Amino acid sequence: MPDRLHVLLVDDHRDFINDFEALSRDVFTMENAESGEEALRILKNGVFDSVLLDLRLGQGIDGIETLRRIRRIQPDLPVIMITEFASVETAVEAMKLGAFHYMSKHPNILTLKAIIERELSAARWKRIFIREMESKYGRIIGESEAMKRVRAMILRVAPTSAAVLIEGENGTGKELVAREIHIHSGRSEGPYITVNCAAIPPSLFESECFGHERGAFTGAVGRHIGRFEQADGGTIFLDEIGCMNPDMQAKMLRVLENKTLTRVGGTQSLRVDIRIVAASNRILTEEIAAGRFREDLYHRLNVITIQIPPLRERPADIPILAEHFAGLFRPDAGEKTRHFRPETIRMLKNYAWPGNVRELRNVVERSVILASGFPIGAEELRLDHHPVEKSSVFADLLGLEYKKARKAALERFKKDYLSDLMSRSGGNVTQAAEKAGLPRTSLQRMLSGKGG
Repeated sequence: MPDRLHVLLVDDHRDFINDFEALSRDVFTMENAESGEEALRILKNGVFDSVLLDLRLGQGIDGIETLRRIRRIQPDLPVIMITEFASVETAVEAMKLGAFHYMSKHPNILTLKAIIERELSAARWKRIFIREMESKYGRIIGESEAMKRVRAMILRVAPTSAAVLIEGENGTGKELVAREIHIHSGRSEGPYITVNCAAIPPSLFESECFGHERGAFTGAVGRHIGRFEQADGGTIFLDEIGCMNPDMQAKMLRVLENKTLTRVGGTQSLRVDIRIVAASNRILTEEIAAGRFREDLYHRLNVITIQIPPLRERPADIPILAEHFAGLFRPDAGEKTRHFRPETIRMLKNYAWPGNVRELRNVVERSVILASGFPIGAEELRLDHHPVEKSSVFADLLGLEYKKARKAALERFKKDYLSDLMSRSGGNVTQAAEKAGLPRTSLQRMLSGKGG
């Protein structure tokens, strides 16, 4: 473990920089940037434990905008805002954007140094642990064949401009995959904007996505820049796209086809340069068949599909994820700590995980907080109120008659197999047929639903 924290100080007051560096050299290895733009360039090429960021910078973008852009490229990096001009309003805005801490320069520099050192002590351990895990597995944790395929697919599609549809159950990590696509794309320095289609009321959806002009409706006291306009030059992630109502689907389709939008109450057509990544926990082809989702919008979104398997189908990843999460919640225990006994890991692997990785994270956090010590025994494992039983991908079919269950299982296998096969083959039917050991005509019939 390094003895000193590697810190980037973003400040344009040379006297403060010199004084702080002189008094902090025993604790911090310092680098300095005098503008937000310079800080972003340094962060792109270096690894830091934290950023100390002045609210007011003399040139270029201010501290708040710098913080906003840091969050896009390094969401987990601790950023401490420092300022001569502390106020409740700026503090609230900074914390909403994910600032680790917000403090005034008014205490003497020794006091400021002590406060910052204390605030970053735990963050250092966490950063070291994260780096170790990322160096071994990448940002997406897991060594199952299924997750290796997901990582490979991300690296293949990220450099392109193609729209990507991510399919998977709730809690499988769809947003993490979307963010990885952005990070590995040519738009990584641009904005990454998330729209949760299930969380925005239909009456506000158009305004939230496309913006509105002052006076467009009651309560529109000023111009509002929508999420699509905010994402210009970057990536927009449309989460739970299957929850969007039909009227908004039509408006969304027009924007995606023309790459232009008009704010509510406005007349000017605005061109936006965006990369679309969408996600759904619903099977959109079934939603189309039921008349709840537009087929033309589906084809616009579904240029490339990445399917994330549920956690119950990749038990090999469970021990790795469990130790990873435990290390995040108890980083001071050290990276070599074994947090779980073998029988505890067996119990975790035999659990059905209806909430997938999100549920595993919650269970691990709760267990780490309440455990009497390490490693955690099976008797101390605090699972939710779901029965602990051997996972089965066919659990919902077991109550059916044999012939019906067999038919449903084969249909499910065929669908999943073909989807994965075509993803691994980049949509090339000839290559897919070779990998499957099938004649091309047979595979075409299977894809059209006429064979199998």
